[in-house]
Amino acid sequence: KQGSINFRAKIFQFHDTSKTSKIRTKGYLNDNQHLQSDGGNLAAFLYVLKNKQEKYYNRIIRYIKQIMPQFGAFELNPSPLNEDYILLNWRDKKNDYLFGPHQISDGALRFMCLATLLLQPSDLLPSIIILDEPELGLHPSAISILAGMIKATSKHCQIIIATQSPRLVDEFEVADIVIVERNAQEGNSEFKRLKEDKLNEWLERYSLSELWEKNVLGGQQ
Repeated sequence: KQGSINFRAKIFQFHDTSKTSKIRTKGYLNDNQHLQSDGGNLAAFLYVLKNKQEKYYNRIIRYIKQIMPQFGAFELNPSPLNEDYILLNWRDKKNDYLFGPHQISDGALRFMCLATLLLQPSDLLPSIIILDEPELGLHPSAISILAGMIKATSKHCQIIIATQSPRLVDEFEVADIVIVERNAQEGNSEFKRLKEDKLNEWLERYSLSELWEKNVLGGQQ
């Protein structure tokens, strides 16, 4: 509604891409209002975007093709055996074979979830997106594309990322980084923002990830 404020915060973790995961099996077609935190309703959510928000759907497809060159298009139709359910079928761009979600690599499947989450219409986004290790299983070139999507989407909502990836850290600025360390004495976690003026000399010679690995930034515990 116009004038309403959306304070939803949602945690997303697309780690489970096993053979029995929700994303690789049939999903309920009407579970399509928002992308679920595990990506389990990806096919249903993309089906709605394709039919009602095609501009955003086509943008998602363009990004997927950047990291999965053989990808042609999704084949998103309700199951002929039970029209209440849908499967994440797709076609290769060089032939007419129909493939299923079991024929998508773990990394590509996780990227599909990430691209759909970050490139969806801004009015569907939660106010705060929390991503747990989004780099898991991604090719280094896909991590760079992921960072670009995060930066673009951060103009519409707040995005918090928990990561252990030096490659992903290098895609961001000092001001974007918060170091989390466990205080063994107090038994809790402490959050510390980096101060660029104290790192200028270091950054002339090293990248952020190299400083992290050298334990200049902390975050080793």
